[in-house]
Amino acid sequence: STMGVVYILMSLVFDGVTAGFQKRLKTETAKVGVKPKPYDFMFWTNFFMFLTAAVIAGGLGEVQTGMAFCIANPEILNKIIKFALCSAVGQSFIFYVVSNFDPLVLSTVTTTRKIFSVLLSIFLKGHSLSVVGWSGIAMSCGGIISELQTKSSGHSQKKKGSEHKN
Repeated sequence: STMGVVYILMSLVFDGVTAGFQKRLKTETAKVGVKPKPYDFMFWTNFFMFLTAAVIAGGLGEVQTGMAFCIANPEILNKIIKFALCSAVGQSFIFYVVSNFDPLVLSTVTTTRKIFSVLLSIFLKGHSLSVVGWSGIAMSCGGIISELQTKSSGHSQKKKGSEHKN
């Protein structure tokens, strides 16, 4: 649908903006001799996401209705806790990659994760995908494979270059 395409485009734009910001942050902190740790990134990102969500929920009057729903349906709290734990574990891996690798590596990791999520949904849940959808998955996989080949050839050329110098 059109809204799905809009969401995908927004995700790509925000990924690009975030990657640029993270790279700049790592560069600036390196200038002062500080190496950001994964949990520093995770804490501050989640702290500001919480503040943003709290302001929006408060502005829309959703805090009270959300709390009322949780009180009326206590079984949902177990699901919320499981979701939060899974999210924290996943974020730990993401922020580890952010703090130890280039933003392009993170982009590759998250794209690969999204592709596998779609494929699992198709094969385990029996969802279908149009020809355009399969084309998108094929293009994404092609991009990732191309990137891996480029990195692989770059590393092998660096090795050959260092062997010739010795």
